[in-house]
Amino acid sequence: MLCPICGAQMEEGGLIIDGVAPGWVPMEEFKKKGAARLLYTGLRTIGKTNILLSQTRVPNAFFCKNCNKIVGIFDVTNRIDE
Repeated sequence: MLCPICGAQMEEGGLIIDGVAPGWVPMEEFKKKGAARLLYTGLRTIGKTNILLSQTRVPNAFFCKNCNKIVGIFDVTNRIDE
């Protein structure tokens, strides 16, 4: 995959998250402050969680050594909202 920022070839890999599963939220939810951050609506999680290892693995992450960025194409694995 070519980097959308600088055009260099990117290295394919994946993300490993220890603890809480990563997720995407709409910008208005992302900007919440204080105690409001305890509850999000529109959350979409990504990756496959292993409860025993307390780890989430997310494939399809590409790293650009040239501009030090990671770009991902992630499948939504769960919708937690409304």
